[in-house]
Amino acid sequence: MSHKLEDFHKGMRVMYLPNHANGDKNHKDRQYGVVSSKNDTYVFVKYDCLACQMVTGDEPYTAQATLPDNLY
Repeated sequence: MSHKLEDFHKGMRVMYLPNHANGDKNHKDRQYGVVSSKNDTYVFVKYDCLACQMVTGDEPYTAQATLPDNLY
């Protein structure tokens, strides 16, 4: 399934699936987070950690550039 940058907006909860998961949404390497911003290529996601579940995208953590095709 191909996702577009337009599908994502700030504050949206997302699930990241790495390429090696082959689309398996139950894969052990999936990660959850929240969109903080995007540019012409990437969606910037602040991923949950042991200390915090991201909620708004304004949390004081560094966002990671993620390709839209890896987000659900």
